[in-house]
Amino acid sequence: MDYFMIAILFLGLMVAVIYEIKKKHDIKLEQIKLERDKLALEQKKLEIGNKTD
Repeated sequence: MDYFMIAILFLGLMVAVIYEIKKKHDIKLEQIKLERDKLALEQKKLEIGNKTD
């Protein structure tokens, strides 16, 4: 019975660690997408600025 409880706790810990790693990865991916969108918007502003000049 003791080993069963240890196994459940270990499994729960592993699930928590995997969840945290996935969450950090998703946040990093969203930051990269946001940076890409900001650069695209800045490029578009420059293109519009050059057309009006």
